[in-house]
Amino acid sequence: MPFFLDPIPCLGRAAVIGLGLVLAGQAGAVRLDPHGVGQVLLYPYYTVNVAQQTYVSLTNTTNRAKALQVDFREGHNSRSVLSLRVYLAPYDTWTGTVFALADAVAGAGDGAALLSSDGSCTSPSFSTQAHGTVNGQPYLRFSTTAYAGDPGPQDATRTREGHVEVVALADLTGSLAAAITQGPGGTSACAVVADLEAPTAETLAPDGGLIGSGAVINVGQGTYFPYRATALDDFTSRVLVAPHVAAFDPLGEAGDAAGATATVGVGATTVQAAYPADRRIDAVSAALTANEIHNDYLHDAAIGANSDWLMTFPTKRFYTAPGAPAIAPFAEPFGADGSCVMPRLVTFTREGVLVSGGPFGAPSTTPNLCYATNVLPFVDGPPFPAHTDVLGSRLRARMNGTRAVSGLAQLGFGNGIYSYALRPSLGAEAGVPGHVFHGLPVIGFWASNLVNGHVADGVLANYSGVVPHAVRVACTIGEASCG
Repeated sequence: MPFFLDPIPCLGRAAVIGLGLVLAGQAGAVRLDPHGVGQVLLYPYYTVNVAQQTYVSLTNTTNRAKALQVDFREGHNSRSVLSLRVYLAPYDTWTGTVFALADAVAGAGDGAALLSSDGSCTSPSFSTQAHGTVNGQPYLRFSTTAYAGDPGPQDATRTREGHVEVVALADLTGSLAAAITQGPGGTSACAVVADLEAPTAETLAPDGGLIGSGAVINVGQGTYFPYRATALDDFTSRVLVAPHVAAFDPLGEAGDAAGATATVGVGATTVQAAYPADRRIDAVSAALTANEIHNDYLHDAAIGANSDWLMTFPTKRFYTAPGAPAIAPFAEPFGADGSCVMPRLVTFTREGVLVSGGPFGAPSTTPNLCYATNVLPFVDGPPFPAHTDVLGSRLRARMNGTRAVSGLAQLGFGNGIYSYALRPSLGAEAGVPGHVFHGLPVIGFWASNLVNGHVADGVLANYSGVVPHAVRVACTIGEASCG
């Protein structure tokens, strides 16, 4: 029986933010928030592989009650394996633990599940609709239904790692707000909101104020990889409450009735890029697009040091539908081998000496990132183990090895084998070209672990950490730079 930590103290305010181009922007345009507060939260990773659990924390920092949709999305093609409506009272926090069923429930299969004993209202309800309990705490199983029949793996192991999305659907007032606020006895009237599937006079457009964090923890190994969720603010000016069905994907509902606009920092300049209503998702992608990722890596056998880079493409599913042509910025639809992205990778030592591959785009420096969630291990390989060394991921980037030492790595999406770019935004007026953001919408971090083999028996000697990626943003209008 695994030991489940209380998520609340584990996920303190000191957690690290995942990939972070963040800036202030104008109201009414989707933007990355500089302080990690917003209407949308993107958690780059969850996993239950190799005896790990992932803790998720979600907090309403405002004095207004909120209706939210929380989707746990598998890492191959971002299909929702568990979708929750979570209702937060003012200043309320909801927490949950993603765990492997096989680690806790005999004969329950190879998939993942979400455990929560939190008192916040949810639909489905943990108190009345749970699939079982572990240590007296209820859980909901992750489902394979959303990806049944697609070209990817069909078994429940596909649910074991991926990413998480939270989208604010509405602020609640009146009887709806009162129903989800716990009384003196710690109880709420959750049945009042259980069937809330359309706007009412007591639902208002959400005003943001959400913060979130996550942590991948292996209790037995003593490893802890915390991160702060990436926040998008000014996401929508509309009430997004709708029937809670698989076809409803709220991340694609940015903006207002006319369309959506993104606020993006390019160098010292902030630009506004507008998109029509049938391309709302492009505004979300524009706010997240990076032309290059920069971060450290550490690979040293003498100190047992290893590195994994995590990269999640939160909006990829909108562009790579199976059986249809891929839509820019992505180049391949989702198939049996995924939907591969081929950036250029170059690594340097700490003294700036080129380590890997020679010129950009050489075969040995072109990893294939074929999933919605990808992990690039910095190893000499092959041969490669079944899981990456640090995060234990099976969603490994496909390549021959990185000839890794320790130093700086750069991953570029704009001038590798493919040059990825979003479709142009609307021009300022007829005949004027729109903004083109070069690269791909991506979030993530560098995870590292060091093992001290020179301590006494019985003493834990793992030292783990997470650092968000730094990014470069590239934008053009016609032949000119936006910045």
